[in-house]
Amino acid sequence: MCGDPPTDPDPAPEDSPGEIPSVPPEKMGFPFYAALALVVLLVLMVVFLNAPAARANAGMAVTQTTWMLQSYTDATGIHLPVISGNRVTARFDKDGRVTGSAGCNGYAATYQTLDYTINISEPSSTKMFCQDPGVMEQESAFLVDLSDASSFRVGESFLRLYDARGKPVLVFVPA
Repeated sequence: MCGDPPTDPDPAPEDSPGEIPSVPPEKMGFPFYAALALVVLLVLMVVFLNAPAARANAGMAVTQTTWMLQSYTDATGIHLPVISGNRVTARFDKDGRVTGSAGCNGYAATYQTLDYTINISEPSSTKMFCQDPGVMEQESAFLVDLSDASSFRVGESFLRLYDARGKPVLVFVPA
């Protein structure tokens, strides 16, 4: 008994006095799962039933404002901001015409949309010469990008036109 370790005459209970005993989790019943399934079904209905309406309205959304170019893709394929102080605009009319300023010259073209696709004819423009550095090159690239656009995305604060490979070529903001 001399070499035996001391024993605690009053062993501690399994749960200490300050701890809350653990309770098994409640099982969710049928009403919970039925409500969850209903919520999921409603979300799916909103998403899938409104998607065609969103695509159909996308073409109309481009006509809601005059757009000002923020950036474009130049002839070498580099995406660049518009030259500071140069105003390039696009106004998509409901009758299928797009008009505006290409930075120096006015331009006009026709367009068609279907869902998120867009087809813009080759623009015609006035033939003035602008002496400001880079403006004529920017204008030329803008007009090419405009006719190269094949799809678009539009929101309240942006209009993006993409080429056939899905690369953004023109980015507009409301004027």
